[in-house]
Amino acid sequence: MSISRAAALLLAAVLAGGCVDPPTEHRVRANAYLRAGEAQKALEEIDAGLVKRPDDVPLLILRGKALFELERYDDARAAYKKAVASSAKERAVGEAHLGLAMIALRQNQLDEARAEFEKLVAIDAADADAQLNLARVCLQQKDLDCAVAHGEAAGHQRGSSEEVLFTLGRIYASAKKLDEAEKTFAHIGEVSPNAASCPYGLALVAAQRGDKERALAKLAEAIAHKLPNPDKLADDPLLAPLAGDARFKDLVAQAKK
Repeated sequence: MSISRAAALLLAAVLAGGCVDPPTEHRVRANAYLRAGEAQKALEEIDAGLVKRPDDVPLLILRGKALFELERYDDARAAYKKAVASSAKERAVGEAHLGLAMIALRQNQLDEARAEFEKLVAIDAADADAQLNLARVCLQQKDLDCAVAHGEAAGHQRGSSEEVLFTLGRIYASAKKLDEAEKTFAHIGEVSPNAASCPYGLALVAAQRGDKERALAKLAEAIAHKLPNPDKLADDPLLAPLAGDARFKDLVAQAKK
């Protein structure tokens, strides 16, 4: 189905519900274009809507998304900031704060990204994604107390998520909380038995404990489970204790095959 037909059908469904104002029509079309990967056409729809209502918060947020897809990061930031300034309700502009955080991450501006994720956590402390993203940024900044606190908060909200558990386990390992890390990684095996992240995480813990034999065995097990991102294996700082071992180099080569 063409994007124009998809947009028309979506718009028809909305219009069937009653009277719809022009900015809503533009949002519907823009969303359809964005879903189809047509960011430039989405932007044209959005800008047409903003001519009629310059401070329409949903349209401004969509503008930020379209500009982000077009890699026009400064313009995207301006759109998101205008959305925030145009709304008296913080909860209504959560997507704008998320957009600002993602731009900051893309530009390696960790302080700005952290500030935006902190705003999202303040808006909704039960937002596991915001807690997890904040924990990751804190880990990048080597603020381990912050990383642990927000990683644990994400774990309380979504304790059966492989993504959350792996991130929390990695945070614990970085903070030298190795018992907690081992328990967290082992739990992945309970909720997702075939996940490579369980043996991989246990390999990280063993490496940090100085137990090379267990680390190499668990790493081999992780590779057998089709470890994602094998190209990053050799550069994992938590595996640094294995760097000089020829068997580790063999496993790295095996993982890339």
